[in-house]
Amino acid sequence: MSSRSGIPRDPAPGWPGYRAEPSYDPGQSRVFPAPVPAELRVLGNDVRAADWPVRLAFRSSRTELVDTLCRWQTLRALAYVHLLAARTGNERLPADLRVVPDPEAAGDPGLPALLARLERAAAGLSADLLDAVVCDSGGLLADNRFAASILAAGLTADSRPGDPDEAVSRAVVLTSYWYEVPGLRGALALTWSANLFVRSWLGWSQRFVYGDPAGGIGITSDPRPPRPAASALPKWAAPLLDRIEQGPGAASCPGPAPS
Repeated sequence: MSSRSGIPRDPAPGWPGYRAEPSYDPGQSRVFPAPVPAELRVLGNDVRAADWPVRLAFRSSRTELVDTLCRWQTLRALAYVHLLAARTGNERLPADLRVVPDPEAAGDPGLPALLARLERAAAGLSADLLDAVVCDSGGLLADNRFAASILAAGLTADSRPGDPDEAVSRAVVLTSYWYEVPGLRGALALTWSANLFVRSWLGWSQRFVYGDPAGGIGITSDPRPPRPAASALPKWAAPLLDRIEQGPGAASCPGPAPS
């Protein structure tokens, strides 16, 4: 049953969308998702999709477009996790989450307002969950020779391309931007990590419920990579990093090693 706002009611009134407990690794925690209502699970199958470009161009307007798409998709995925975790949100949030990022929509005059609403929801996410997403992005930003392939395969699959040619084109474009435009790597890595966290949450919530010792997300990488330096991430990630520092959960993973 759904509320009038379009946000599904919690199937277990009084229970949050997840619980967290310390892991065996000091400073880290495991996350145990609650069962996800059917309406929210269906939305989760769509919320990872973005229409990434299928043609490559390195002019500044195109790289700015890709950065905008990364911001949009990252905030969208994190706002969805907020909805899963808090089981509440602005009544417009479900509709905002259904708007798929694509190059044409990036020029819509209503996009800044949409991004502002998504950012408020994303920055309202619990610090321990947000920190886990940022830390996992550090795994790609570290010296990983397979990072471009992992990122391109994940984001392309999540975009649900219409045919093999479209899939290949998107994967090639994303891989090329990773290698040729280092300034986009932080944005691309955050997008990949946010999508991965959504996928992990939905997968584990389906197989386990609160308290099952075999469950828990903190499972997206083991050991968890160090949190990347703010300079390695896009400027639009600043509100997310501020939320992490506010805690609780700000110390869920180590910071970057001193240079």
